[in-house]
Amino acid sequence: MAAPVTYQPERVGDWGVATAVEGGRYETGTMKMIDGASIFYRAWLHPDSQRPVLLLTPGIGAHSGWFIDMGNSLNEQGLSVYIMDNRGFGRSGGIRGHAAQAQTPVRDAAAVVAEIHNRHPEAQVSILGHSLGAIYALHMAADDSSAAQHRLAGLILVNPGIAATWKVPVGRQVAMAVGGLSGSTRQWSLAPGHEIMTTNAEAIRMLDADTYWQRTQSAAFIYQVLLRLRSSAMKRAPSIRTPALVIQCEGDLSVVPAASRRCYDILGSPDKTWKTYPNFSHDFEFEPHRAELDADVAAWVMGHR
Repeated sequence: MAAPVTYQPERVGDWGVATAVEGGRYETGTMKMIDGASIFYRAWLHPDSQRPVLLLTPGIGAHSGWFIDMGNSLNEQGLSVYIMDNRGFGRSGGIRGHAAQAQTPVRDAAAVVAEIHNRHPEAQVSILGHSLGAIYALHMAADDSSAAQHRLAGLILVNPGIAATWKVPVGRQVAMAVGGLSGSTRQWSLAPGHEIMTTNAEAIRMLDADTYWQRTQSAAFIYQVLLRLRSSAMKRAPSIRTPALVIQCEGDLSVVPAASRRCYDILGSPDKTWKTYPNFSHDFEFEPHRAELDADVAAWVMGHR
């Protein structure tokens, strides 16, 4: 069993120290998108090239450093793992916290999956989206379900950001909407801080010092992604045919659990599973007793290859 993670101040924004399974390797790098943007990724590569690959897409403001401990764990349990920083977040390129078009993060995730297939032609690829990243993964799975050639073997949504618990004052909503319609890059602060993310004191120390945590988003991002893309997710869920696992942590203070359940209920996937974890917070990756969740995710992916 892995030792509990403790925050190391010299490793800014990193939750854990990356290690690959024996015979495999850990790497970081960037992938170029069609418009020239650079997407940063971390990868834990299993020595068996036929092992399933899991791509993880983080939520709003988050980045791959928060999931290092989980990448270690899933790699140990037999998977190759990629974790990307979404455009404008973490170490990826682009205007910070900005998206000019609603589909940009979905297209980026699809491009990363395509590149993973190029690198792992013998392996099946699944995607895990957390929070707002689950919205990206859901849209990508809907696109994939309608494609002639399917690229996704599985879809995992963890604490999907279908509906948030936090509210934005009406006046601010109007100002952001006006700016969003014009493509404004003006930054706004929306969600509360770590109080709705985790109760882990070590993780809170890490978050407070994390300069890669993008705590604001542009008006255009808010309009295009949080309003347009997120609001259309439920409409697309019934069209998904990809095998799906939906996870909701019962201690989540950031999203509305009932909305996650409604999303699961209307998913069109003939093969779907619903799982809950008592007391876990929204940012489950910081939970010190996360071993069962990791094992469940790894087993589910291995069972859908």
